[in-house]
Amino acid sequence: MTIHKPMVLRDFKGKLILLLCICVTQTARGQFAERDQYWEFGLSVGATNYSGDLADEDITLAHTNMSAGVFARWHFSKLFQVRGQFFYGQIGGDDKNSPILAGRQFRFKSTLLEGAVLLEAAIASFEYEPVSADATYYFIPYIFGGVGGVNVQADVNYYGPESDRDRFVIEPLPEGGTANRTLLTTPIGLGLRMVTGSRFSIGIEACARPVFNDLLDGVSLNGNPSKNDWYHSLGLTFSYFPGKR
Repeated sequence: MTIHKPMVLRDFKGKLILLLCICVTQTARGQFAERDQYWEFGLSVGATNYSGDLADEDITLAHTNMSAGVFARWHFSKLFQVRGQFFYGQIGGDDKNSPILAGRQFRFKSTLLEGAVLLEAAIASFEYEPVSADATYYFIPYIFGGVGGVNVQADVNYYGPESDRDRFVIEPLPEGGTANRTLLTTPIGLGLRMVTGSRFSIGIEACARPVFNDLLDGVSLNGNPSKNDWYHSLGLTFSYFPGKR
């Protein structure tokens, strides 16, 4: 009996390890199977705004313009998503909208073409089942950040009296020698989307975009070269889930 005890013990340990390995494998397989991995395609429409040398506040309602975009979102887990997007918008500014800058009389408009890759993180998920409808709605707040590039075509001019031009136009407009330039941007923001069924979602999203440059509006030395420009967007998103959710 003394001779066989180690063998029995080894057999027991072996079976226990095998059983644990099977349990771990099945648990991991179950967890992987539970992960929702799927694509989502959509579009966005909204408003853009700008902060820079032709605005004395971060957001000036008179400088609001329209924007639109398309995106593809890959849900690789319940918590995280990756999104690629193309964004088109217009921004503009005019000194006349500022009591501080009105005497200078600069104005500009820019067309924006942006491409970006973003990482999203879902903060939570809330389920709602209305009594009057046979449906379930899911509300998902999320935050995001990423990196991209934006092509800017800035059209800026001075429209004040010629007698004051030399006083305000220190450098030729647009500054930098060109109206067309591509700038680095790092979009950051937050949103809320509602899944309205097995295939559709709508949402609202706010995004701020620094460009680490003072020439988004074509003005720098003629304004405040120590302050970089930003542009912002607020809009609605509409998306579709192809295939089986």
